[in-house]
Parts: sequence; structure tokens; C-alpha cells
Amino acid sequence: MKHLPLLITSWLFWSFALHAHASEAYMGQFLYQYEGGNVYRVTVSDAKSMAWKCIAGSEKGAHGTETPERFKVDDNIYFATWREKTGINVTQVIDLKNMKVYSTIIDGKERYVLSGKIVREK
Repeated sequence: MKHLPLLITSWLFWSFALHAHASEAYMGQFLYQYEGGNVYRVTVSDAKSMAWKCIAGSEKGAHGTETPERFKVDDNIYFATWREKTGINVTQVIDLKNMKVYSTIIDGKERYVLSGKIVREK
């Protein structure tokens, strides 16, 4: 009985995390148009994966398929994070209410903080 409060607290946190996960993740095809000129086409066809391709800017031609952890923060606002095969770590807030994206990219010792517009294609 001594551990019952800890057990209940652990169960509540687990339950919240389970329900907060973006099981109804945003779906479709989007353009992320970052300040500075890079434009990425992002395709989300299920809750477990996403594909991206840089179609304009300094990284044009770069692409990948990722398995992000995604969490619903609020109605039409999501947090996503993943590690690319190259070792780059990406975190994003995807705000589909205001059609904005905020990203942090960590590449080795370099960190980039970006923001941009989102345009829904499909």
C-alpha cells in the first residue's frame, strides 16, 4: 500500500501520454516555406511516418522519410521530433490554426532556429 500513490501517479502520466499522442495526426501534403528561402514539401499519410523533400533553397534535392514522435498540443497544433539518418535532430511546432511552422535543427554543435509559413497542397 505504501507504493500505491506512486503507482496511481505513474498510471495517470502514462494515460495522459497515450491520449496526448497524435493518433489523429494531421494528414495531407504541405509546403513549409521558411524565412531564408528553403521550401520543403511535407507529406503525412499516417500517424507513424512522414516524408519531406526540399524543393527550393540551399538544400534543394535533400529528402527523407522519418518516423517522428508527434503529440497533439491543442486543436490543430502539434509537436513533432525525430532524428534523421544523417544524425540531425529536428523538433517542430506545427500550427495548423495559423498555418505556421517553428523548427529547431541540431546538426552536431550547430543549432538553427527557423520559422515559416505552411501552405496546404492536399
